[in-house]
Amino acid sequence: MKRPSLMERPAGASGAPLGKILADTVSRFSNLGKLWLPLVASLLMLSAGCAGNEWKYPPATKAEERSIYVVSHGWHTGVVLSREELGAQLGFVSQYLREGRYYEFGWGEAEWYQAEKVTPWIFLKTVFWSNPSVMHVVSLPVTPDRFFSGSDVVELTLSETGLEHLKEELRASFAFDPQMRPYPLKRSPDGESSFFKGEGNYLIINTCNRWTAKVLHSGGVPMDTAFTLRAASVIRQARDAKNNFGGKPR
Repeated sequence: MKRPSLMERPAGASGAPLGKILADTVSRFSNLGKLWLPLVASLLMLSAGCAGNEWKYPPATKAEERSIYVVSHGWHTGVVLSREELGAQLGFVSQYLREGRYYEFGWGEAEWYQAEKVTPWIFLKTVFWSNPSVMHVVSLPVTPDRFFSGSDVVELTLSETGLEHLKEELRASFAFDPQMRPYPLKRSPDGESSFFKGEGNYLIINTCNRWTAKVLHSGGVPMDTAFTLRAASVIRQARDAKNNFGGKPR
């Protein structure tokens, strides 16, 4: 049931793995990279929002604890909530997808995220330009660790207050029309997943993984919201947060 990671997905006319295309493209444009990487580093320093290890909104009692999940697909990360926890903020997604026990939310660059094949042009545009974004929602019939078998999945415990803040942040990532309806885009034939028009622009210092870090941070999870650009960093921080839940090692 595991979806192939973006790096494993065939891309280009040759059907070569995306990882090879990206490696070839990066090699060709290495001189450009030497110019913009220092700029990226400088911008990140200016926008630094490093996190400590303190949780916000810790649950006062066991009854207030609510579970969420963080999933890494190798290149991209997402946040998973149970159907019961969608609430008024996110319940609308069930109208566009088949019914599931859990729902994964992800954010990313509009063309790259929806592409059947990622060309060198899409890659360069994503890296060097500011581009529109989309939200991606997947309906899961089983628990995230079973659905995404082989992927890194971390379960985190939030308080009711923290979960409400996190859901508000997730909702704010969707674009809505004046009647407060989302803009559905590409949908899988089986209704398992759908893209929606997103809020905010994707650029090299505002990636899908930084988005995940900001969503988790909104729920009280100690996350670095400035320097988290890689999926591995998201998972590492999520595990560290879990191990120090409530300020006490677990």
